[in-house]
Amino acid sequence: MRLPLDGIRVLDLSWIIAGPTATRLLAIMGAEVVKIGSSRRPDPSYSGPAFHSYNQSKHYASINIASEQGVEIVRTLASLSDVVIENFATGVIERRGLGYQELRKLNPSIIMISSSGVGHTGPKKDHVAYGSLLQHYTGWNSQSGYPGGTPIKGGLWADPWVGMELAMVIATCLNYRASSGEGQYVDFSMAEALVGSMAMSVIHQQITGQPLLPQGNEDYFDLHSGVYPCEGDDRWVSLSVRSLEQWRSLCDLVGALEFKSENPKNTLSKRGANNFISNWTRQHSDLEATEALQSLGIASAPSWNVYHVYQDDFLKESNYLVETETNDGETRFMPGVPWWFDDGLTPNVKAAPKLGRDNRLIFRDLLGIEDKEYLGLVKSKVLE
Repeated sequence: MRLPLDGIRVLDLSWIIAGPTATRLLAIMGAEVVKIGSSRRPDPSYSGPAFHSYNQSKHYASINIASEQGVEIVRTLASLSDVVIENFATGVIERRGLGYQELRKLNPSIIMISSSGVGHTGPKKDHVAYGSLLQHYTGWNSQSGYPGGTPIKGGLWADPWVGMELAMVIATCLNYRASSGEGQYVDFSMAEALVGSMAMSVIHQQITGQPLLPQGNEDYFDLHSGVYPCEGDDRWVSLSVRSLEQWRSLCDLVGALEFKSENPKNTLSKRGANNFISNWTRQHSDLEATEALQSLGIASAPSWNVYHVYQDDFLKESNYLVETETNDGETRFMPGVPWWFDDGLTPNVKAAPKLGRDNRLIFRDLLGIEDKEYLGLVKSKVLE
């Protein structure tokens, strides 16, 4: 039995998080991902936890593509690959002779994905941006926070989001090639991908002429929602009331009887009820509060920090968190993928590799480079 992408080879020239997230998903689905890096320009996340998470199940070869010989080796690898993904600044990959028009001469059916901050055309094509900056540029960060507050700063939500979209784009291109035999070039803009994830905000602006402002823990569609403190240190419970029947049940539960017949959207009613809800939740653990609320048909869940998530037995029993020896020799519970296959196949989840670990496999076994030439490439720092 085969994993869905068995037999597909992906040449990964990307770095940081978005591109590696995409190729990680492809590798877990069975693709042979050959990640290219260099000690001359190391991935900024290489020594951190992000690298361990976003580069699982890949081969990792070291090539200095600033050298002409390095470029030729990458061209040869591209000729043997189904997909090439890169996220260099606009024009860099073309100046190195690795643009789509050059690669398709070597491999007419190749699929090439170029991911950049704002795309490779238009007046801003030369702007270099990272996910955290694009979250501000696109208005993403203005959607989170409390009413009247400043936009939320920091966080790397854009990169994994874009990585998932890139994986879907690549899968779509492979599906198209399977039916037509044709390769494709995709100019992927992270900014446009982020704006596409804010459809409600964009439509609200078009209809009302006003931006959709942050609402804190409120929800646009709920009658009442919030996050409330529970018994213990830094323990919280979230709840979402979607109907008047649920609102009345909540008021009964927490003793806010005077607000049962009030409109939960009314500001004064909301504040008054919140006092009763907080007083009640403080007397219960997050799990006890969740169970009591759910028993009344009210959507509820503990609001955990990462430590509590990491300790959750469900994620380990379901094999989402898998004990893995990482490339630094430590044993850690690492994230897998939230799906399994009906026929019993296990997703291909392996530890992220060290830079250059697979040089011999790639250069000798795949490309057939003889020992003498290989050692010469190492000595001349083409393979570093």
